[in-house]
Amino acid sequence: MPNPTTPATAEVAPLRPRVDIPVCDPAPDAKAQKKAFERGQFLVRQDACDTLAKEIRTAEENRQLTPGLASVTHIMAKGARSDILTAMHAMVSKAEPKKAQVILASLEASFEDCPDDPTLAYILAMAHVDLAQLWRGASRVRDLAPQRRDAFDTHIQAAAALADRYDPFELDSPLWAEVRCAVLEADPRPAQRVSDDFEDLIDLDPTNPSHLLALGRELLPRNHGTLELLDIQARRQVALLKDIWGTGAYTWVFMGALQIDPSAFRRVEPELFVEGMHDILGRHPSQHMANVMAAFSGLTIAAPSEDNSSRMRLMDCFSWILQDHLRELHPLIWALAPVPGKPNMCLGDDVDLVKFGTTRAIGSIAQHFAPALDAGRRLVFTPDGLQLR
Repeated sequence: MPNPTTPATAEVAPLRPRVDIPVCDPAPDAKAQKKAFERGQFLVRQDACDTLAKEIRTAEENRQLTPGLASVTHIMAKGARSDILTAMHAMVSKAEPKKAQVILASLEASFEDCPDDPTLAYILAMAHVDLAQLWRGASRVRDLAPQRRDAFDTHIQAAAALADRYDPFELDSPLWAEVRCAVLEADPRPAQRVSDDFEDLIDLDPTNPSHLLALGRELLPRNHGTLELLDIQARRQVALLKDIWGTGAYTWVFMGALQIDPSAFRRVEPELFVEGMHDILGRHPSQHMANVMAAFSGLTIAAPSEDNSSRMRLMDCFSWILQDHLRELHPLIWALAPVPGKPNMCLGDDVDLVKFGTTRAIGSIAQHFAPALDAGRRLVFTPDGLQLR
């Protein structure tokens, strides 16, 4: 690893007898994401829009991913609009839509030297999406107060207008396919578009699991789908992406749904989901992926469940993931892992994410091995696997 690892118990005092597992911080994926984010941020601050566009486009052409399979282009573009997002957030919190628009206009002005560049237009479109979502907050669009609804509509329509100017397939651009998915709510009938728009995005960038996760979220009844359509599309992605993910595409789609809505357990086929987890870990046997799957099975979906239920079957995967795959903790994965019904953490929060993620992980592992630990045993993660001593 790039840095020496330290025992988790050096960071967090466990509630039960010791759980000894190395903590890797920063993990390779976190380092790569930070580098890409700061590069995008730096180039905007230097008014180097031409260099920014070229670097993002090169990364997009190469479908460049971080070690954890996150899109480098997406992260660079997020860094490029991060300063104005912070400023816009402050104006939204003060209910100042005109001032928020002025801030967004300043980004557009900084791109004036490259007026027709599709990459810079993408950054601007996603800044409109960012601002629309700030006005929306956690509410459903139809429940927004008039001022917030007007602001949401203004910016989601502005992003949709930009999306209409750029064809993702002509540009060979997953970024513009992403915008089309992000502005579904600008369409009067989004449910008729959601499957096709996401299929286009996945077709352009099939090795990026974030699109499959997003598809699962959007196909929930609370968004633009139904549980039946969720199941149909998850199985369809298996057929389309068999060579890349095996059965893992089914797992990614349902994981995206289950991360925010446990009602998806009513349609998930547990054995197919578990087979997909094995396929994902077989194709990507990294500690990043082991932490992702462990955090999902041991934290995100962990809840009291009936024996032989779908939830219990997926929770049981925590055991073999710990035993066969997990060798070190990547705290940010655990810190940012969604838990339905609880607010998501974000990098801007005034919180020690490493400590928080480590605490979450150790707590989940200790709870899983509670009988042995309560009896005085010690859990040790070694390069050869998990041992109870």
